[in-house]
Amino acid sequence: MSEISRSRFSAASATPIRPETKSDLAYQQIRQKILEGELAPETSLDQEALAEWLGLSTTPVREALRRLQSERLVVSRAHRDTVVAPLSVDSVEQVYAVRLALDPLAASMAAAHADDGERAGILALSQDRPAGTDALSHVSFNRRLHRAIYAASGNTVLIEILDSLWDLSDRYRMVISKDVAAVEMAQDEHHAIAAAVVDGDPERAADLMRDHLAASLDLIRSTVPG
Repeated sequence: MSEISRSRFSAASATPIRPETKSDLAYQQIRQKILEGELAPETSLDQEALAEWLGLSTTPVREALRRLQSERLVVSRAHRDTVVAPLSVDSVEQVYAVRLALDPLAASMAAAHADDGERAGILALSQDRPAGTDALSHVSFNRRLHRAIYAASGNTVLIEILDSLWDLSDRYRMVISKDVAAVEMAQDEHHAIAAAVVDGDPERAADLMRDHLAASLDLIRSTVPG
């Protein structure tokens, strides 16, 4: 198991962000380092080292780690340390089992209920491309498109559930978003899903979303060990 140290971090390595609170700053910075793989699975997270790197006290760092634990990105072990959660095929299977049911539902509801502005926004996102070529840019862009479809469903409970499932999916999407062919395939699938929503075809939108998620899960299975 690897371990972070104070020398691991520097001011230059911190990505500029605009958090609302000190806890938000700690959360966003640590989360990004986990998603990017700089903090690898099983890395031990020393609160004092993290606080020194961020220029904060340990209190907001502790709050940030609690928040990351709720997203299953870190694991606090009883009477031991806090570590970056390992990647697990079993875990992602559970997440996608729920997403395979709810994402198609959201796409179907969006196709049935989206207004003209929402349809235009979804179509524009599906035709656009992320500004960066790195995996994190693709994951963030992918999430914006899915979130626009969720929002167009008009069901706030469904939106909240799917948002939380995305939090559990991000690291796995980071892994497959490093595959250029997979990214290009996902972009084609997104365009088809968006077209179905814009056309007001609930059944086609649901079927395409289900196929899209199934393809992503198959790729994750072939990429993530165990």
